[in-house]
Amino acid sequence: MKRLVLLSGPMASGKTSVSAALQEFHGFVPISSGSFLRAQLAARNEPLDRHNLQELGDSLDRETDFSWLIESVAIPTLEARPGVNNWLLDAVRKPRQVELFRLRFASAVRHVHIVAPESVLEQRYAARGLDHLEKYRASILHLNEQSARSLAGFADKVLDTERYTPLEVADQIMSIWEK
Repeated sequence: MKRLVLLSGPMASGKTSVSAALQEFHGFVPISSGSFLRAQLAARNEPLDRHNLQELGDSLDRETDFSWLIESVAIPTLEARPGVNNWLLDAVRKPRQVELFRLRFASAVRHVHIVAPESVLEQRYAARGLDHLEKYRASILHLNEQSARSLAGFADKVLDTERYTPLEVADQIMSIWEK
């Protein structure tokens, strides 16, 4: 493995758009924790909503000392495609997750925290529909979301998606390795 980008940030900060730019313009391959969590919920016949995803992630964090993201999601994905050099995980949400990735993958890891002003985050959610904004306001109170928002202090770089386009953010992420 040559590069592993860990993205964090609040809901609606632009992680998905930055992820898409990294994939399209820089050849990164995604590692999807969301797909893993949705499959787990589906196997349990539980609703696939944000609250249940957050609760399941928290439960797995407690049960595995945060290692499920590496052991059950990242490593199987990496092993399935050994020729891939650029990997992207777009959903680290806890400091311990970042710490474990750094311990396991050392200098291959860069953690980038994506931000935008709260008013912009709310506007982005409101654009999805009035009921989405209400769900957003409830979701940001969850401890999991609060933890994700706090990761800026652990990041190698913090980038504002109000200030930069997703492609500009992706290009700045690439520049981290050039130092």
